Amino acid sequence: MPTLASLSDSDSPLARAATLVRQYAHFRDQALLLALLDYAPNQVAQDNVARKITQASESYRAHGDTRCLTHVADFFWRNVILPIRVTGGQTPEPRSRLSHSGLASADYVRSPAEAEAINDLKSVTETASARDRHRCVVSGKLDPESIANGSSEFSLPHCGLEVTRAAHIIPFSLRDSSEAASGHLPSIWSALECFSGVELGTLMHGGINSLDNIITLSATVHRYFTELQIALEPVPDAPHTYAVRTWGRVAPRLGLPKTVKLASATPGAALPNPAYLALHCAVCRVLWASARAEELEDVLDDLEEVALLAADGSSANLINIAIYRSLAFSRAET
Repeated sequence: MPTLASLSDSDSPLARAATLVRQYAHFRDQALLLALLDYAPNQVAQDNVARKITQASESYRAHGDTRCLTHVADFFWRNVILPIRVTGGQTPEPRSRLSHSGLASADYVRSPAEAEAINDLKSVTETASARDRHRCVVSGKLDPESIANGSSEFSLPHCGLEVTRAAHIIPFSLRDSSEAASGHLPSIWSALECFSGVELGTLMHGGINSLDNIITLSATVHRYFTELQIALEPVPDAPHTYAVRTWGRVAPRLGLPKTVKLASATPGAALPNPAYLALHCAVCRVLWASARAEELEDVLDDLEEVALLAADGSSANLINIAIYRSLAFSRAET
């Protein structure tokens, strides 16, 4: 797949879009738009982003709309980066783990539909854990509960023990249901499909708990995976082999392997979908190349305080709050 550096002298749509960004985009938006072009996970996705930039630039030349490219940057920032980051750590635990943790399910679940969705997770998380040998697929650490329950048929790994969690690659909280639906949800899924370059309709409409959207991670890796500081990038021409990418101050110091190869311990069990992992990795890359990572952390810090005052703590409401807080940050800088 071409990169901006390799196309600097080309007349390709990608190179033309990059030139338009440098000519017409506000300085605050240039890094984000160029990162979207450079790190879109496949050729289709790159073409999608380039098309949006080109169309917006035509509006600038025709109507003098100086914010045309800002609208494109905002479309991806508020419908891809923010929702993935805000909702990424909100995969709920099935009732069995809720009881072990001492949490009362009545306090944790806010609606019958949410209760049903969480209960559906029990089977798929158990299947994913068995598929992944009850280990974090990145660090290799074994979940000690598998030993206590006598379910582990594998020897203790040299890398040690740590409690694992099931993580949704595309966040569980973006599922489409009457209770979870947000006014922004259609725009979020539209932007995700645009930037991923693949069809995501099955995930949006009831498939969010599909086994290929679930990955087993240690508690530590889970935290930084959902905070967009750890990602698995598919290695070309090497099925189910991934380069481990890290960003930030902590994740690069965790001593994680440079590459991992995923394999199923359960015959026929679907492995994590490479397209979903590629999308997650691309979102990480864009965030850290956009010069907005610190801004996003400021938004999230504010979000923690504002959410305490919100009438509804649902993920849809948190997305709305994050979008409005991000809007306030962008206005302050213009």
